[in-house]
Parts: sequence; C-alpha cells; structure tokens
Amino acid sequence: MECCGKPIHAWEMFRVEKEWLPLDLRCFIVGENPGFDTSPYFYDENRAVSVRTILLQELYQRGNISSPSLPAFRAAGFLFDHGIRCYLPNGDVKAERRLARRYASPRCAAAKHLKPWIQRASTIWIMGYIARNAVTSVCSELPKDVGKISRAPYPRQIPEAPRFFVSRYVTRAPRKEVEMIFREFSSLLKSMPNYPRTADPQHRFLTGRAFYSQGVPSGHNK
Repeated sequence: MECCGKPIHAWEMFRVEKEWLPLDLRCFIVGENPGFDTSPYFYDENRAVSVRTILLQELYQRGNISSPSLPAFRAAGFLFDHGIRCYLPNGDVKAERRLARRYASPRCAAAKHLKPWIQRASTIWIMGYIARNAVTSVCSELPKDVGKISRAPYPRQIPEAPRFFVSRYVTRAPRKEVEMIFREFSSLLKSMPNYPRTADPQHRFLTGRAFYSQGVPSGHNK
C-alpha cells in the first residue's frame, strides 16, 4: 500500500468489515495505530492485546456487553479501528502523536477509512491524540481543541458534538483514571436512546477487580 509499503493492512487481513462489523453500529471506538510489525492486532483472537483486554473487561463489568469477548463486543454494536491503520515503529508513532496534538499529522489527514463508520455510529469514542486528529480530518462535526486530553475536563462527552466522547489512551492511564474513563463513557452509552441494557453488573465488578489484581496480560498496548 502507498501509505506504508505493506500489501494490506491488518484490517483487511483479519477481515474486520466482513467478520466483525455489527449489524447495528451503535459505538465506533477509534484508537491510534496497531503498533509495530510484530504487535498483535485488536481482532486477532489468538493473541493477547492489552487495550482489547481492558475494553472488554470494563464494558462487561458495567453491563455494556454480555461477556468479555469479541463476539459480545460485536453483538452489542461495537466496532474498533485505528486512526492510522499502518504498522509503524515506535519512534514514528511518537512523532505522529506529537504532530497530532496540534492537528498536523499527515497520516491522520489521510484517515478516510474512518468516515463511513463515523457517519453510521450513534456514539464515537476517540481514544488518544492520533485518533482525535484523524477524526477531525474527516469529520467537521467534531470541533478542534488543542487542550491536553490527559487533564480536565477530559475524559468527556463533547458538548458541541454530543455523540463524541474523547479520552486519553486507556493503556497509558493509571487504574483510577481508567475507572473514571469507563464510568463516564458508560454513562454516555446508557443515555443514548434505544441502547440495549444487560443484567445488573454487580458480579462483573467483582470479576473485574480480580482481573486487575492479576494484571493486564502482556502484549502490545495498541
């Protein structure tokens, strides 16, 4: 591909649009990039991915999905993609992130792949600076904000564009902040009309505590 020289992106390799696209796209989550060449991909069920592990466990314990699994994630209307689909060396990712803080990343400016899912989704969760730059490059609905997303008022629903939620990347946040991010995000989900509810997640909360006491599985954080 012209963007990175690879034959295809992991999105195509793992047939995400065919295998994992929900029938009713309720929430589109945008991350940064898949990591470097050997990093496990979000939709690779055979390998541990830290961001996926956190997402599935936190959504499950709050009753947003029926089990901490990719099939349940899809069934509840969730889809995950990256602002930059290319595998990149860590140094390149850091450079893109610095540029993205001021909406100046060339790779983010080319994120046309996000547009159809942004248009279809009821809620969009933007996770990290690269994701924020990528989304604003293809969607004028989201206003630009040069503030640091690791500080108040973030994480938050965007008042001028209420279907958008912006936070820092969950794998780079301390545990208490991760809890706050998911608490705010879950509140947004539950406020959306016709969003499906699952059973009382009390036992899931206990399961989540046990999960975090054991630590997040190893693997790349993208």
